[in-house]
Amino acid sequence: MEFMLPGSPIYQLKLKDISETGAGAIVNPQSKLLGMVRVGQELRVRLVVPRGSGFRAGSYRGRITQITELVDGAYKGHLLVGVALSPEG
Repeated sequence: MEFMLPGSPIYQLKLKDISETGAGAIVNPQSKLLGMVRVGQELRVRLVVPRGSGFRAGSYRGRITQITELVDGAYKGHLLVGVALSPEG
């Protein structure tokens, strides 16, 4: 998943399927990206997905739905940035 924010580099993150209409990315708490996004923010998202993925590659409108700290598991201390996706156009 690529986040495109005005005036900043493109952020490429691994996509996680978190709901029927959304996706998420695990983000290191030290990432500069976290200082540029907030819940409710709209942004452009581009999905680049492998064959057999439940997602369709392409450009989407995204809206940040959550930024949640993960409290257990392999990514404990990282943040999940949830994004609701809708097709562009």
